[in-house]
Amino acid sequence: MKNSALRTPARPAGAECPAPAPARAARRGETIEECIVRSLTQYFEDLGGAKPHALHEMVMLAVERPLLKFALDKAGGNQSAAAELLGINRNTLRKKLTGYGLAK
Repeated sequence: MKNSALRTPARPAGAECPAPAPARAARRGETIEECIVRSLTQYFEDLGGAKPHALHEMVMLAVERPLLKFALDKAGGNQSAAAELLGINRNTLRKKLTGYGLAK
């Protein structure tokens, strides 16, 4: 899909921060910011010069959903505890969970 200027995959190329086994050891200690920059760099390389589309939305969707799921899992499914962990209001969390299809 290198020709598509509107390529906005559900998961951007390189977005899975756990690298394949051989590269994983070299990336131990990588910060979240470094992981995102590495993923975006790979995404732009994969575009092959084509113009990206809705980059902010793509990154926010790729980051926010797993973040919410992680916090909810860490809180044992307790939305109040997950909201506190995230530093957001429980109602805001509930709205986001519903939007991502994570609400129970």
